[in-house]
Amino acid sequence: MTIDYSIKVTQCEPMPGYKLKDTCSDGATGIFEMSRYVERGMFKPLKDTQTFGRVRLTFGVPSWPGDIDIAAERVRSGMQII
Repeated sequence: MTIDYSIKVTQCEPMPGYKLKDTCSDGATGIFEMSRYVERGMFKPLKDTQTFGRVRLTFGVPSWPGDIDIAAERVRSGMQII
């Protein structure tokens, strides 16, 4: 699979179970599973569900308070298309 580094997330909605429902600039919509990330490194604050729910898009990248973000291309390549 070729990774498109120009991809952006255009819509992002938090869901229960540390999931994000995303739409990307190529039109794909899917669910990205964040549960494996919330146990590690900079993502640990997201284990708090209220903090996780504060996701916002910053220049097409899912971001949270505290300078936490996840690359749009990671979201696009790892999401389950719906």
